[in-house]
Amino acid sequence: MLRAGIGTGYAIKRAVDQSTRFFWSTSFAQVYPELARLEKQEYIVGHDDPLGDRPRRSYRLTKKGEHALGDWLRSPSVPSFEFRDEGLLRLFFADALPNEEAMALVQRLSRDAERAELAFREEILPMAETAPTHGYRFPLIAARLGADYYTWRARWLADLHGELALGSAARRSKTKPARHART
Repeated sequence: MLRAGIGTGYAIKRAVDQSTRFFWSTSFAQVYPELARLEKQEYIVGHDDPLGDRPRRSYRLTKKGEHALGDWLRSPSVPSFEFRDEGLLRLFFADALPNEEAMALVQRLSRDAERAELAFREEILPMAETAPTHGYRFPLIAARLGADYYTWRARWLADLHGELALGSAARRSKTKPARHART
């Protein structure tokens, strides 16, 4: 974010909320200590930049920071993939619920994925589409991947809900008492 000209902790957090939060979120409690750590290690340099009566600190990358960023981007090691999704965790444990409640959970997850897809398409993608005019190609590429992921996720969860509904109907028909013909 500093390389892109976003220089304060507040602005970094705001930029993350409008760009990477769907795959790499952060909080103010993470941003400010990280800025202090990077400054202490001389990857960035900060200066006081008050805004009216409010104290504020702005940062920029140092040559050492630019070099470290390049090294990190070029690193041949592939980091482990961490995927934390509380909705998927709930789905994993959904056998603890009656079937109707499990189906309602799937339906909520599906609606949530639809909302996330809409947010990507209406908020994130339009912002990312301006990145190439500023010399940045890959924010748009990452945003397109995010939008496509949520499109897939919403469809997958809707399909799952349909499968569960069919399974419920089949189970209900099997448990109905057999009707006997009267003689």
